[in-house]
Amino acid sequence: MRKGWHSVTMSAYQVNPAPFWRVVRPQVSNDVIVASFITADTYTTCFTGVVVPYVCTSGSKACGN
Repeated sequence: MRKGWHSVTMSAYQVNPAPFWRVVRPQVSNDVIVASFITADTYTTCFTGVVVPYVCTSGSKACGN
């Protein structure tokens, strides 16, 4: 049998949004999160953008077995 993972388990992982506009416009508050969408496999947070109306960040963690 080859070395490595036999299977992968995915689960949601919350990523802290760090949008680029915090560097460009640090006076913008952290209260601009629009929504969060959570499933068994992903954790997505959407917030208002500067160049585009909305930006989303998704996170997952994979554990090999």
